[in-house]
This record gives sequence, C-alpha cells and structure tokens, in this order.
Amino acid sequence: MSSPPAAARRKRPANRRELIVDAAALLFADSGFENIAMSDVAAAVGVGPSALYRHFTGKDDLLRAAIEQTLDRFASTLDGPDVLVAVADFAVGRRTAPLLWVREARHLPRPQRLDLAARLDQLCEAFAVATSGDAPSFGARLRARTALAALLSPAFHSTTLPADEFRATLVGIAEAVLSVELEVPAPPPIPASKGLSRGSKREQILVAALRIFADQTYASTGMEEIGEAVGLSTSSVYNHFSSKLEILEVALHRANGYLQVTLDDTLLAASDEAAALRTLVAVYAEFTLRHPTLVDILVTEVRTLGAQAEPLVQAQRDYVSEWVRLCRAAQPTLTREQALVTVQATLMAMNDIARDDPFSDVRQLSVPLATIAVAALGLSG
Repeated sequence: MSSPPAAARRKRPANRRELIVDAAALLFADSGFENIAMSDVAAAVGVGPSALYRHFTGKDDLLRAAIEQTLDRFASTLDGPDVLVAVADFAVGRRTAPLLWVREARHLPRPQRLDLAARLDQLCEAFAVATSGDAPSFGARLRARTALAALLSPAFHSTTLPADEFRATLVGIAEAVLSVELEVPAPPPIPASKGLSRGSKREQILVAALRIFADQTYASTGMEEIGEAVGLSTSSVYNHFSSKLEILEVALHRANGYLQVTLDDTLLAASDEAAALRTLVAVYAEFTLRHPTLVDILVTEVRTLGAQAEPLVQAQRDYVSEWVRLCRAAQPTLTREQALVTVQATLMAMNDIARDDPFSDVRQLSVPLATIAVAALGLSG
C-alpha cells in the first residue's frame, strides 16, 4: 500500500509552541507544577514527549514560558483606554492565569523567580500609573494594588457569573477601591525587629517551616532543611512532628481557628450586619498583615493536604459564607453570587497586600487597608 501524498499527511501546526505553552499553563494551574509531567503536557497537545523537547529543555523551562506568556497577555491589557474593563476581561477569560505567577512560580530557580517577580512589579506599577496618573503616591499605589488584586481574584475561587455580569461586578469593586479618598504616607525605613520568640522547639519548628514553605514551596522542602533552620537534627524534628504534612496541617488549622473565634466574637458584639462586616474587615486586615507567611501558605498550599484538607476547606467555605450573609443583609440588591464574588475579591485583595513587601507594615497600613476593603464591599457610606 502506497504512502499518502505529502499534502495529505498531518502537518505540524505553525503555533505548536504556543499550543504546548497553553496546555501546560492550564495543567500547572489546575493540578500544580509538582504533579504534572512532561508526558501529561504532551498528551494534552496530542504529541509525543519528544516533541516538547524540541521547544523546551525541561519542565522548568516550560513553566517559565507559561508564566511569561500569561504576563505578556496581562501586559497587553494595560495599553488601552479602559484598563479596568480590559483587566476584568483578562481575569474572566483567562481565569487561572494569575495562579501561575502567584503559586507556581516558586518552583523555579531563584534567579528566574526574581526576574519574573520584578516584571510583575513593573506591570503593577503600570496599572497604578494607568489608574492614578503619573508618579502615583504611596496611597495611590496601595489603592491600585488592592484594585488589581480584586480584579484578578477569580483565579482563587470557583464562583461564576455570566461573563458580562462577572466583568461588571469586578470593575465595580475596583472603581469603589480606587475612589477611596485616603492618603497613606510611605512607611519609614526602620530596622527589622524580630521581637521575642516562643521557647518551645515545636513552635520554633512550626515558624521556620512556614517561612521555608512560603519561600520555596512545601513540595521542595525537606525535614532536614527545617531542622537546620532551628538547629536540630532531622530525628529531633520527628520528635515533635511525624511529618512535614503534620506541620502544614497544624499551621493551617491554627489560622482557621483564629478566624473562626474572631468571627464568633464579632457577631456577638455587633449591632447589625453592616457593623459586623466592618469589624470583620478590620480583624482580617490586621490578621493578614501580622501573619503574611501564614496567609501565603493558606493561599498556596491548602491543596497539598489532599483528602485531609476537606475539613479545613469546609471551614473556610463556612467563614466566607458568613461574610456573604452579612454582605447581602447590608446590600439587599446583591444576588448571592454577586455577594460571593465581592467577598472573595475583598479577602483576596487583603491577602495580596499582606504578601507584598512594600505594603506589609502592619503598624501603618491595617487601618487604611481595612478602609479600602470596606469600600470594596460597597459599605463606604
């Protein structure tokens, strides 16, 4: 039997590299870089693994390309006349893209991570200029960074709305944030103060592990490394925790416990739903700014617990649901989905500010951040 003519043979698409990057971006965002192999990406594109290596040296190279591509697409939203609408359209249309630079970039070698972080900082500054004018003040940057985090928040939850309504809701939140009249002076440079630490070795292990998890991911951290950070042998660390998974679980449940207790205290002391929501915002802003490492772990590593995460995830859903209930009582015109999108945007915006070093000074920013978050919830009046 003769071979088919050349014209009938399957041609290699001219944009195969882009198709590979798109497929990898979706897989990394959905399942995590550490859980995806090059063969998974090849299967998603419908090629053999060897085809990937014609374009990329390995999985790290592919992840870097995926992040760079999402940043390129995000950058293109900052050039038009209506930046808020363009960014909202990006957030709804390429919903998981921010997960790559927030969660997965930490898997890259440190020099590459720093380069990507520097580019993201430049794009955030471009957004601030586009929304606040040239040479924005520190306060304007804080508002712009909060508005941008709110716009990109759909990456971190699954609530959805019809596309037009989704975009309009996100734009409305961003506009409310940017309209807050609040001047915030830049925090003065001061020597870092460590204060006092707990005497318990178990607590010292917990603090050190969270710091390392946040810096280089849970997956790439070993118990030996945690032990070295607190001056203990690996076997001594095991005297306090049976595994690094237990360390992560203890930390996450502790954070959840704090939020649940302060939620109860707030509801018991509140005169009405709007007052309760304002108090919760203040409590949460203070929590995020005081515990940025813990917030980072909550954002990036909950899925690491696997089946053990379900009680924690359910508790988080219940916590958010209380905010949604209060938000709808204060704003009866909101549907449940609109309120959920608004609450998630507000929480994620506060998380993002706390994880961003220039805005992490709790002494000076907890009140301004809470004021901006209240506006995001539509409660400025």
